[in-house]
Amino acid sequence: MSRTQTPRGFTLIELLVVIGVIAVVIALMMPAVQHARDAARRNHCKNNMKQLGLAFHNYHDTFIAFPPGWTQHHPQPGPQTRYGWSVFVLPFVEQAALYQRLDFSTQNAQPLTMLQTQIPTYRCPEDPSAGVNSSRGEFGTLNYSVNFGPVSPPRLVENGLAEFWPGQLPTPLKTNGLAHLNSKVSVRDIVDGTSNTFLIGERSATGSAAIWMGVRGNEFETDQVTDCAPGHEINKSEAGFSSLHVGGAHFLMCDGAVRFVNEQIPSGPGEKQQMPTYQRLSQRNDGTPIGEF
Repeated sequence: MSRTQTPRGFTLIELLVVIGVIAVVIALMMPAVQHARDAARRNHCKNNMKQLGLAFHNYHDTFIAFPPGWTQHHPQPGPQTRYGWSVFVLPFVEQAALYQRLDFSTQNAQPLTMLQTQIPTYRCPEDPSAGVNSSRGEFGTLNYSVNFGPVSPPRLVENGLAEFWPGQLPTPLKTNGLAHLNSKVSVRDIVDGTSNTFLIGERSATGSAAIWMGVRGNEFETDQVTDCAPGHEINKSEAGFSSLHVGGAHFLMCDGAVRFVNEQIPSGPGEKQQMPTYQRLSQRNDGTPIGEF
């Protein structure tokens, strides 16, 4: 007479071995998953900048110039004060309804709920912030900044303080970048070539988030425009271009191409005739060859 045998289950040791194998497989897969996520976010950010490139060029086709860095009594589209470039391209990034709600005929504050609007094209997916800048009126943030040039933009209206390099420029509110106060830079002004000149670059929200509305109050909060001055190299300063991507930041060139620029790109002080590559890319008319970067 045969005896019925009860099926043997997992022993504790076997169960621990299986759990260990699963843990090892997960540990091996996690870097690949994280890499895939990082790559997806980088591509998303790159696509945002491509959309901004189209917006800038559509604006240029309409007004025969790129939008100003920020305005003070700028004639287009009305007598508004201190609005940034990202306001003027709203109709070209599928935000015409928001643009039409802005009252450019008054210098009074716009409704806060409107200025808190988060615009997807203006935000890098790597940005972990809530999308509003708590230190600046809870306004909607902006992760992309237009190229001011190889010098620092002014910070205060009262005395026009500005750091310039190399040497003093004729006026503290103009530069040979792509945008400044009430600027109207056109493609024909980019004599160094549109593929050799920065249009906009990334600026992470860490510590110094820009707001898409523009600049406000008595302080020129000019994070809407960013410079390539020495000391403000990529990911080296809150005042310079930066990103949360590893190794560098995306830049939109004036021809509409998006380049990922390594944070180790040659940069820093030098004679005007021997500016490093980073500073040369920020100028539209220095007249010197760039080469590979």
